[in-house]
Amino acid sequence: MKQKLSPISAKERIEALDILRGFALLGIILANIVWFLYPVYMQEDPSFNNEWTSFWNQADYLVKDLLAMFIDGKFVMLFSMLFGFGMVIMQERAVAKQLNFWSIYSRRLIALFIFGCIHAYFIWFGDILTDYAILGLLLLLMHKLKPNAMLLISVALYSLLFGLLTLGALSTDPTMTMTMSEENRQLMQATIDAHQNGTIQELLDANLMERIFYTMRNGLYVLYLGNPLLYIFTNLPFLLMFLFGAAVAKKKWIHRFQELRKGFFITWLITLILGGTLSWILPFVLENPSATPLIQYMSSPLLTIFYAISLLFIYQTLHGKKVLQWLAYPGRMAFTNYISQSVICTFLFGPFAFGVYGKLHLTTAILIAIVIFVLQIVLSKLWLSKFRFGPLEYIWRSFTYLGIKEKSK
Repeated sequence: MKQKLSPISAKERIEALDILRGFALLGIILANIVWFLYPVYMQEDPSFNNEWTSFWNQADYLVKDLLAMFIDGKFVMLFSMLFGFGMVIMQERAVAKQLNFWSIYSRRLIALFIFGCIHAYFIWFGDILTDYAILGLLLLLMHKLKPNAMLLISVALYSLLFGLLTLGALSTDPTMTMTMSEENRQLMQATIDAHQNGTIQELLDANLMERIFYTMRNGLYVLYLGNPLLYIFTNLPFLLMFLFGAAVAKKKWIHRFQELRKGFFITWLITLILGGTLSWILPFVLENPSATPLIQYMSSPLLTIFYAISLLFIYQTLHGKKVLQWLAYPGRMAFTNYISQSVICTFLFGPFAFGVYGKLHLTTAILIAIVIFVLQIVLSKLWLSKFRFGPLEYIWRSFTYLGIKEKSK
C-alpha cells in the first residue's frame, strides 16, 4: 500500500550533513559579500584596481587574494555536492514508500526555480537557485544510475573542465590587462548611485540590468536563446558535484565514515595536494594574473572535497563535535538563511539603511559578514526550538510534498 511521503524527521537527519550545509553558508556569505557591495560589472576588472576601490588599502587587497585562494567557488561547490546527496535521500525514501519520485522531485525543482527567479530579479542578481533547478532536471534524468557510473561521469566532467580551463589559462596573454568597457563603466556608476541614493524602482531596474549581465556570463542567457549545450559546459562544476554528491550518498560513505577512515584520509591528502597546488601555489609561480582566476577555479571541486572531509574528521572528535554542532542550526535552515543573507546585505548596504554600497573597506565587510552569520546561528537555534523547519523550507516542502501535517517541532 502506498504511503504519503513527508519531510524527513529530526531523528532521521544526518547531523554531519547539516554541519556541512552550515559551513557552506559561512563560505557563501564570505564569497558573496564583495558582490553585495559592488555591481557585477566589476567582474570585467578582477584586479579591483580602479576609481571605485581607490580607498582600499593593502589589507583589503590581501583579503581579496585570500578569498580567491580559499573561499571563492569552493563553497558553492559544497552546496552542489549536498544538493546531489539530498536528491538520493529523497529518492530512497520515495522508493521505500512506493511513491512516484519523478513527480515529487519535479515539484521540488519547479518550486526552487520560482524561488530563484524571485531572488534573482527582486533581491540580488547573483542567484544560484535557478541554475540548480535547471541542472537538477539533468540530475533527475540520471538518478537511477549506479554510484560507480555517477563517479565515472563526475570524474569525466571534471577532466573536461580541467582541460577547457587549462586551455583557457595557457592561451591568456600574461601582458594583457582587463578593463571595463565604457558602457559597463557607466552602468557601474549608475548602479552604485542607485544603491546609495536610489528609490525602490531604481534599485529594481539596476538589479535587472545586473542580472542580465550575470546570465550572459554564467551561460543562462544562451539557454534562453536555445543553446543548452553551451549552458551545460558553462555549469560543468555544478553538475559534476551534483553527481559526486549523489554517488557518495548511494555508497553510504558518510554513514560508514569510521569503517572507511583510511580511504577518507587518502582522499583528503590527494585533494589537499592537488587543490592546494592549483589554488595556492601555481597561480603565483606562473606569474600570469590573467590566468590566475581560471587556475584557481580548477581547484574548486578538489578543495571542496578537502574541506568536507576535514570537517568530517573534526566532527569525529569530542571537542570538535561540540563546536561544529553550532553549524547544524543554520544548516537545517540553509534555504532560508541563503535567501536572508541577500535580503539583509541588500537592505543593510542600500539607501534605506546605511547607504554604504561601494564605500566599505573589504576587511570591514568581511567582519560584517561574520557577524551576520553568527546572528543566523543564534536565530536559527531559536527558531528550531519552536518549529521543525525554517519558514522558506516550510513553503518549499509544502509544495514538494503537497502539504505538511506537523507545523511544530
